[in-house]
This record gives sequence, structure tokens and C-alpha cells, in this order.
Amino acid sequence: MLGFHGTAALLPRFIDLWHLSATEAGWLLGVMSLCSLLASPAIALTDRVDARWVMLAGVGFNVAGYAGFGLLADGLVSAMVCRGLCGVGFVLSYMPGIKAMGDRLAAGDQSRATATYVSSFSICSSLSVALAGTIAGLAGWRWAFALPAITNLLAGVMLIVFLAPARQTPAAGSPAPGAPSGAGLFDFRAILVNRPAMGFVAGGFAHNVELLAMRGWTVAFLTFVVTLHPGEVPDWNLSWVATALILIGVPAGMLGGSLGARLGLARVAVTVLVLSALVSLVVGFAGRWPFWLFFLGPLLLHNLLVMADGGVLSAGVMSRADPQRRGATVAFYTMIVSVGSFIGPVLFGAVLDAAGGRLSVPAWGWAFAAIGLVGITAALTLHRLTRR
Repeated sequence: MLGFHGTAALLPRFIDLWHLSATEAGWLLGVMSLCSLLASPAIALTDRVDARWVMLAGVGFNVAGYAGFGLLADGLVSAMVCRGLCGVGFVLSYMPGIKAMGDRLAAGDQSRATATYVSSFSICSSLSVALAGTIAGLAGWRWAFALPAITNLLAGVMLIVFLAPARQTPAAGSPAPGAPSGAGLFDFRAILVNRPAMGFVAGGFAHNVELLAMRGWTVAFLTFVVTLHPGEVPDWNLSWVATALILIGVPAGMLGGSLGARLGLARVAVTVLVLSALVSLVVGFAGRWPFWLFFLGPLLLHNLLVMADGGVLSAGVMSRADPQRRGATVAFYTMIVSVGSFIGPVLFGAVLDAAGGRLSVPAWGWAFAAIGLVGITAALTLHRLTRR
């Protein structure tokens, strides 16, 4: 994950270097998730083979994508190709980890373990922002992509050495009771009729719309806000500020997982989705507020709330999944959240362009508001599908 947000950290540089519009920048951010979507059905293979083999394929794609970006990217198209390889690598290395835990842990441990796993992702992906900004400042932006290429090689070694083989899991060829006849490895009909699971899928979609839009555009947004407050803002390295904002959200993710285990996963997920969406309606318009009121108010609160329900939603999907089709359920969930991860940055950039561009406070406000409306809709859907 140490390269996951590297492009977002350097986005203002790429916008100037390659003369990108906000919409094109959104595509550069979102293409990784689009390719994750295309590759995500392969996660269903984890119902037939140990998830660690799929994860090993993922780190191979990551090595190719990050090394290719650092060596070959010279414009929007070549950068998008390399980001696409990283999208395949991400979905095959990260999401099967949830399935790997499900195959190795008792049911009572899965909720907290999943929340910890998602939070660990947040720690490492946040460090990718700081590391990319720091390395680019010291040695140039191309070297910022050398580190994740190396660490993915290390991840492959760790999977082979430290992850013990899983217990044999039931074959997915025999559908669970109530599933449509003939359900096979890539047949998602049994998942589509599982209303509680689909509620969490809707929540995960909205969560990723908001999360990837926010993560992708945070450095660019802060760069703009700083220009509105000359002499008022410390001389910060904004990539490190963005990293701190992500890390501050990690305890919120762990707290969300704990509250979900105690109070109910659906109840906590709906509450957090609504609160996060409400704050997103404010945060973009608040750029002209006194800086510290803006920074410690809506900006910080938005980061905390967006992070709070990631583990809850993933755990909710797993808790409602048919054990014999857990891998297929994770694959389907990954497909839908990948759509959200793609739509989020692109929608944000398109609204930003349409509402006035990167130098307009109302444009940033409407861009954040657009992703908030998605969250409110998903919260209502999750509530309707999971209520008894």
C-alpha cells in the first residue's frame, strides 16, 4: 500500500506538468479503481484456491505498475496505463486478504480483525502520501514510485514465508440452500437476493465514492485553501498534512469496528454514512472560513467520519455472506466498491470543472456536496435492506 496515494500526493504537479483539466485529473485518479473493477471477479477464485496465491498475483501487477509509472509515464495516457496495472494489483492483493482472514479466524474474531486490517491499510496508504511528497522533493517525482515497487516485492516474500496455508474451504460449485440452481464460481445471483448483504454493498459503494474522492483531491484542495489565507498558515509540507489527516482517522476506523460489534453493524454504518454526508455538504464551502476553524472543524471531522465505517461495512458484508460463497461475495462487493472508487474522483473533478474550476470556493463546495449526496442515498438504502 506504500504507493497507493502517491499519485494523489503529486496531483498538483502532474496537473501543471501535463496540462490536465480537473476532469482529466479525476480520470488519472479514478482509472486505478476502474481496472480494479475489471479484475475483481477473479477474487471469486478464492472459493477454489488459497487466497494467498491470488494475493501473490496482485503484488506482481503492483510491481509492474509502480515501476512502469516511475520509468515510463510521460503524459495522461501512459500514466493511466500504469495506474491501471496498479488497480489490478490492488484488488488482487488487498481484498483477498479479507477472505484469507475469514478462512483462518473464528467467526467471533472476524469483525475486529477486519477493522484492524482496514485500519492497517489506512496507515500504509497514508504513509504513501508523505513518502511520495518527500521523495519527489528530494530526488524527483519518478523516484517516488521506486519505493512501492520494492515494497511489493517484499510483500510477495512475506506472503510466501509467513502466511500459512488455509484450511480447505467448501467448493463454490454447490450452491447454498435457496441459491439459484446451477450457481457457479462467478454466478452472483445468490448474492443479489441476499438483501442484508446488498445493503452493506450499497454502503460500501458510497463509502468508496467519498473516500477516494477525498483522498485523491485533499492535497490539491489544501493547496488552494492555503492561497486563500496568506500569512495565516504555517509553512507546511502539505503531503505530510494529508498523511496526518488520514492517520488521525485510523482510530476512528477501529472505534467504528468496536461499536459495530457492540451496537450492530448496520446501525453504526447508517449513522456514520449520514453524518459524513452532512459534513461533506459543508467542508468545501468552508475554505474561506478562518483557517484554524476550517482545519480543526469540518476538514478534520470529515476525515474522521469517512474513515469510521470502512471496517464496519466490510465486516457487515462478511457477516451476511453465505460461508460457501464468501469468496464470491467479496468479489461482488469489490466490484461494486471499485465502481464507487472510480466514480468518486471523476465525479469530483467533473463537478469542480463545471462549477467554476480549481480557483473557485463554490466549485470545491459543490464537488464535496456531490459525493455527500451519494452517501445519504446509500445510507437510506442500507437502512431499508437491513432492517428487520
